[in-house]
Amino acid sequence: MMIVGRARGLKRAASIAFMLALILALAPLPAIAAATPTMGTPPVASPAASPAAADAVAIADRTTVSIDFPVGLRVMGQLSLPSGMTVLSFLYQAGYDEGWNLIDIPTSDIHLDTDGTATLNTLIDLQTLQVPLGARLSYRWEATTPGGQITSVARETDWYDTRQPWQVWTSDQIVLHTYGMDAAFATIILDSAQGTVSELERRYGLARSERLTLWIYPEADAFRQGLPPNFRESVVGGSVVGFPLIVAVIPPGSESEVGRVIPHEISHQVLFQATRNPFSLLPAWFDEGMATHIQTGGTSGYMGMVVAAQRQGSLFRLSSIAGSFPYAPAQASLAYAASWSAIAFIEDRWGEDGIAALIRAFGEGLPEDEAIPQALGQTMDQFDHDWRAWILASGSSSITKGHDGHVLDEEARACLHIQSLQSEGRDGRHRPAAA
Repeated sequence: MMIVGRARGLKRAASIAFMLALILALAPLPAIAAATPTMGTPPVASPAASPAAADAVAIADRTTVSIDFPVGLRVMGQLSLPSGMTVLSFLYQAGYDEGWNLIDIPTSDIHLDTDGTATLNTLIDLQTLQVPLGARLSYRWEATTPGGQITSVARETDWYDTRQPWQVWTSDQIVLHTYGMDAAFATIILDSAQGTVSELERRYGLARSERLTLWIYPEADAFRQGLPPNFRESVVGGSVVGFPLIVAVIPPGSESEVGRVIPHEISHQVLFQATRNPFSLLPAWFDEGMATHIQTGGTSGYMGMVVAAQRQGSLFRLSSIAGSFPYAPAQASLAYAASWSAIAFIEDRWGEDGIAALIRAFGEGLPEDEAIPQALGQTMDQFDHDWRAWILASGSSSITKGHDGHVLDEEARACLHIQSLQSEGRDGRHRPAAA
């Protein structure tokens, strides 16, 4: 799944979207470093980067921050404020935010003393703001006065589910939080995550990815209690684009779910970092196609679905699923299958170098109708035509046997799976209005 948050400096509402399963076997995994568990503790605010030099640092911050699950951060304590203050604001950055998000503090939450000290007791509602659980925030205070803005030094704090006895496992580029599962299974998840990052970087010549944070629940009910209001109960985790963050549910001992979920979500994160630019987003068909291509399992019926759709004249043009996937379960399932087949076609025709060239083109901010010619030497129409011909040629030997039963069974299972993940942004990219 994918949870879409603030991406590439754009202010966007976080939304939930799920992805399906994976296909290629990973290369041997790198050694895991420092995989020693430590118990999770409530967040402690700490000094962080100072605000811009243009801001006068004059607010002494003596507040404490605690988590009020599942709503947000409770801030209590004292601030030394300048005289003539008219507005007190809480500014925060999370994930890949490049600017500061501003929240005005209600005057009812501030008690001003005559010496300029303000006693504060306020709740920062991160659930309504749709800052995902598991994120790390930088924050500072800003007081508006007749002479301008006065700020405090920035600090950092964590926002996570404090009900659980989290253990922490680390490798080179992964921080994994788990509970309710043993060390051996946690290490399998850690190996899968780090191995996928390393494999994608090696295979496509990508720059080193930033460290990713994973929070893995052993069952869905606890996870859902932390979701914002109005999200579907069927949501069970995903990749939070705009944040270096993955939150998911994996039953203890289910190695098949590890192989299906972890590489898929890691792919979204690595590709987001590799193609992040201020001009455009990665086309949905390429993003989802890459994720389903790297996962293990869950795609065995895809070729049958796209062959049948092409024969019936109902296969999508890839350009029609560049921004979002259909909402209807069967159509969303077909969109995943089409995306998977497009990546398989590119790899078959142009190899890994062709995929790498497309990643670079998308990273330059090129739309697909410019990226395809630059990377593959074809127009989008030529690419679409050749992709469809390849589907029929590749599937002709196997579809007759499967179409009478196996393929339909796979499609039905895929549709049911998509239906169970219906807050998916890519099957309509549900984006709540609040930001």
